[in-house]
Amino acid sequence: MYLKIKLAIGYWIRWVLFFQLARLAFTLYSWKETIHTGIFEVTKSFLYGIRMDMSMSSYILIPFCFLLIIGTYRNSKQIINWLLIYTAIILIPISIIVLCDLPAYKAWGYRLDASPLKYLQSPSEAWASVSHLPVIWFLVVWIISLVMVLKLFNFYLNNRKHVFSNEKINFQQAGMILLFSAIQIIPIRGGLQLAPLNQSSVYFSENNFANLSAINVSWNFLHSLTHHLNDTENPFVYLSQKEADTITDSLLFSNSNSIQLIDSSKKPNIIIIVWESLTKKVVDQFKNGIEITPGFNNLKNEGVYFSDMYATGDRTDKGIVGVLSGYPSQPTTSIIKIPQKANKLPKLPQIFMEHNYYTSFYYGGELEFANMKSYLLDCGFKNFISKENFDSKDQNSKWGAHDGVIKDKILQDLKKIPSPYFTTWLTLSSHEPYETPVNAVIKGEDDESMFLNSIHYSDSVIADFIKEYKKNPEWKNTVIIIVADHGHRLPRKDKKLEDFKIPMLWLGGALLKNKEIISNTASQIDIATTLLSQLKLTNTNFKWSKNMLSEQSKQWAYFSFNNGFGFVQPKKYLIFDNVGKSTIEQSEHIDILDINAAKALQQKTFEDYLTK
Repeated sequence: MYLKIKLAIGYWIRWVLFFQLARLAFTLYSWKETIHTGIFEVTKSFLYGIRMDMSMSSYILIPFCFLLIIGTYRNSKQIINWLLIYTAIILIPISIIVLCDLPAYKAWGYRLDASPLKYLQSPSEAWASVSHLPVIWFLVVWIISLVMVLKLFNFYLNNRKHVFSNEKINFQQAGMILLFSAIQIIPIRGGLQLAPLNQSSVYFSENNFANLSAINVSWNFLHSLTHHLNDTENPFVYLSQKEADTITDSLLFSNSNSIQLIDSSKKPNIIIIVWESLTKKVVDQFKNGIEITPGFNNLKNEGVYFSDMYATGDRTDKGIVGVLSGYPSQPTTSIIKIPQKANKLPKLPQIFMEHNYYTSFYYGGELEFANMKSYLLDCGFKNFISKENFDSKDQNSKWGAHDGVIKDKILQDLKKIPSPYFTTWLTLSSHEPYETPVNAVIKGEDDESMFLNSIHYSDSVIADFIKEYKKNPEWKNTVIIIVADHGHRLPRKDKKLEDFKIPMLWLGGALLKNKEIISNTASQIDIATTLLSQLKLTNTNFKWSKNMLSEQSKQWAYFSFNNGFGFVQPKKYLIFDNVGKSTIEQSEHIDILDINAAKALQQKTFEDYLTK
C-alpha cells in the first residue's frame, strides 16, 4: 500500500538533492564572492536554503502524485513513461533557470527572477545583451547536465516498476496518495508557522551573498512571476502613513533661491547625453597605464562637474525615466513597462515643446526595447532617430549603430533643425557585449577590460562631438548635460554603493560658470527640477525631483535595485534589503532617523507608483 508513497518520497528527495547541487554550482561559479564571504559562511546557506529546496520539490511532487493515482489502475510501463515525460517537462525549464542564473548574478548582482522576461519583447536586443557570453558552452553544459539528471531519474523510476503491478483501480491507495499530496502544503509554505515561506525565511547572515546563496533560484523565479509583475498592494510599508508623509515632505522641500548656472535671458538649446553605464568608478582612472576617460576628464576642467551624483536605478529603462521625468525607480518592476502608468508622469520634452522647442531623440538601437518607445512617444519628441534610420553598413553593432555613427548624424541634424531645441542622445556602445568598431585600446578579453575599452571608445566619440559642436554658432546658446543612465558593477569594488555612483557634467556657451565642481549629494531624478528652475520654467509636476542647487534643499539621493534600496547623504549612506528587512551596507554615523528617512522614501515612492 505504501510503496507508491515511498516512491514519491524518493522522487522528492532527489529533487531536493538536485537543488542543493544547483546551489553548489552557484557558489563555485561565484567563487570570488564565495572566498570573500568565507567558505564556512557560504556553506551554511546549504542548511538554511533547504527549506526553499523542499518547498520547490513539493510543488513538483504534487502533479507527480496525481500521476501515481492514475497509476493505481494502469500498467507499469505506461505510467513509468508518463512519469519520465513529466520529469523532463519540469526539468527542462528549471535547468535553464539554474544555468541562466549564473551569469545573471554576475552581471546584475541578484538572483534570477522574472524581470528579464520583460525584455523578450525585443529579442534582438535581448540577444545582444547575452551574445558576448560563451553561449555555446552554456548550451553544451546544459544538454550534458540535462541528459545526466534525466538518466538518474530514469534509473530510479524504472527500478521500481513493480510498484505498478495492479491493473485494477485501488481506491484505498488513491486516497492515501491524495492525502499525501495534501500534506505537501506544509513544506510548500515552509512549515506550520503563521507566515508562509518567502525569501527572507532563508536569510541567516549579515553577509548578503551568503543570504542570496541560500535562495532556490527556481522558487525565486516562480515567486517573482506570480507576485511582482502586477503589484496591487504596497509590500514596502515600514512606517505609519503620517510619519512617512512628514519625512518625505521634509526631504523634498526646496525653494527658488539657488546658484544660477545658466544664462536664461535667451532660450538656450538643451542637449542631454545619457551615457550608457558611465560609472563614477572610471573617471580619472587608468587601466594598464591607459586613461579610461581622457575626453571626459579634460571636459571636466571647462564645465560644471557634479561630483556626488547617483543613479536612481540599475537599468536603462529606469535611468531614462529618472532623467526625463524626475521619477524614482522601483525595486521589483519598472514603470516604463506599464504605459498607462508611465503616461501619467511629467516629462521634460513635453514642457520644452510647450515653450516652442524642437524636440528630438537619438538612439542607435531599437526604441521598442524595454517598452521605451511607448514612453518616448508620450514624452513629446517630434523626431526620432533609431536603428531603423541607418543602412545595414552603419549598423556595426549587435545593438544597432555605434555611438560614432549616431554622433555624425546628430551633428549633421543640429545644423539644420530650428533653435531652440531639446535633444536627447542615449548612447549604446558601452552596453554588453562591449563591442567597439575600432581596435581595442584597453586590451583584454575579460569582462572588465572589454567594458572599460567600450567606455574609452564612447568617451572619444563624445569628446569629438563636443569639439565639433563648438564650431556650431549655436554653441554660445547651448547647455549640454552629460550623465549616465545607470552605474555599473564593473570595475568591481567592495562597496555596492559604488555601483550606483555616477558623474554628471554641464557644458556649453550658455553657462555662466565653468571650471566649477558642485559637491552636493544629488540624484538623476533632480535634473528635471534643477534644469527647469535654471530656465525659470514651471516644475511643480516633478514632485520627486528637487532643485539640487537650491540653498534650502536637503542633500540626499535615493536609489533602488532588485528588492532593495539605498539612501545617500553627505558623508554617510545605507543600503537596505527589502527581503531580509535589514541594512546590508552602511557607513558610520547612521542612526534611526536616517533609516526611517530611507524607509519613508521606499514606501512613498512605491505607493505613488501603485496609484498611477
